[in-house]
Amino acid sequence: MLKFSGQPAVPKNVQISLQSLVDNAHLLSPQLRDVLSFVRAHESVHLFVEVLDSGTGAHGNTGTYVSLPKAPTGTLVQEAFLSGPALLLGRHEAFVKVTVEAGPGSSPVEASTTLLHELELHAVPAGLLLQRLALTPEGDDARLGLVLDRMRRADEHTDLDRQEQYVRSAARIRAAAPDSTTAGWAAELLNRAGQDATEQFAAYEAKNPDMDEASPARVQWLIALIAGVGRAGPDAVADRPKPGPRKARARAAAPGPDVAGLIARRLTERVGMLEVVDEARAVFGLPVGKVLDLYCRQLVPALLAQAPGHGLTDVVQQVVFLNHHGVPNLVALDAVDAVDAAGSTSPPAVPVVSSWPPADLPVFWLTKGERDSWTQLTGLPESVQRAGAVAHGSLLYLDGQVYKAAVSDTKPAREPLTTRFFPHTATGTFVALLRQ
Repeated sequence: MLKFSGQPAVPKNVQISLQSLVDNAHLLSPQLRDVLSFVRAHESVHLFVEVLDSGTGAHGNTGTYVSLPKAPTGTLVQEAFLSGPALLLGRHEAFVKVTVEAGPGSSPVEASTTLLHELELHAVPAGLLLQRLALTPEGDDARLGLVLDRMRRADEHTDLDRQEQYVRSAARIRAAAPDSTTAGWAAELLNRAGQDATEQFAAYEAKNPDMDEASPARVQWLIALIAGVGRAGPDAVADRPKPGPRKARARAAAPGPDVAGLIARRLTERVGMLEVVDEARAVFGLPVGKVLDLYCRQLVPALLAQAPGHGLTDVVQQVVFLNHHGVPNLVALDAVDAVDAAGSTSPPAVPVVSSWPPADLPVFWLTKGERDSWTQLTGLPESVQRAGAVAHGSLLYLDGQVYKAAVSDTKPAREPLTTRFFPHTATGTFVALLRQ
């Protein structure tokens, strides 16, 4: 499960701490223990934990992959869903890969907190998805439905149940080592896990698009639970009732008599692909695979056919055009590549009304040369230089990214860390672009 091979500079004390956490898997959450049991028993589902000799121990990552049997590399489940769903439907192997960056100077507590965070918050839902996929017959569209549901979930940092299990696991580790040489490490692990859970949950809850009136209560409940666990141990309860789950978003009424009409309307409204596919399968009772095929093979090409009419002719411009309408990068690139391979655009079978250009945002493009090297620290893009006056605080759309313009009559003596002020020769002012 845990390997250090090829990472000779991972500090020995970090290795020992991480190994101690893994060796005490019986102290982890019931859900995580179930995932580990399934992985041990199922020959085509794996969990890998790799510790890299880079970073400080404070950064980790978890990815979920599928691959053809015995293939040397895998494809992210999300990428397979968007660009190669046949891989999900057919016989495949699957694995969750957890990475912790712990180079020289890393803190054993920080690295252990990171590993526990990745396992409890991210590896558990990833492992449950792979378990359900493995137990669903090959070729069954339900596999695609499982992945769609997983991709549509809110960010895992706002999953109150997982944050609770993360902290309780740290508390069980502390409770199991009251008199051992690891007692100090275990106490610090619980303290750091509580801080991490609070910070991450509050930050992600605040920017959650589904934030509701109970969001502050969820934060306060987690804070109260962490305090109780710190005082009374892993089985402590919070001093207030646990808030209920976030209410599901209301689904808009489906316009038009057929699924193609619905997808066309949602593309015009710039609704994200996952929401469109989910709505279409629910309203019309269609398999996810059929909706995906319709979205990717008919509706997106029909939308793309309008890009040249807006003067959008190169790959970057056309991908940005599709992204603007809620089409993910992979699907957009596949559509553009298909047009390039065909040599021409066939007449669209379904009409789609585009929403280009962006409302109230002037559009600018980087030149091909600038795309290879331009950053906010290197200069003003040529297209911005050629424009007239840029208003201070105004937003602009540059190669698909929104920037805010800062304008000054003179070059400021102190500049932000992420951008610089450069002369705007058309007006004699100084302009900096801050990415939003």
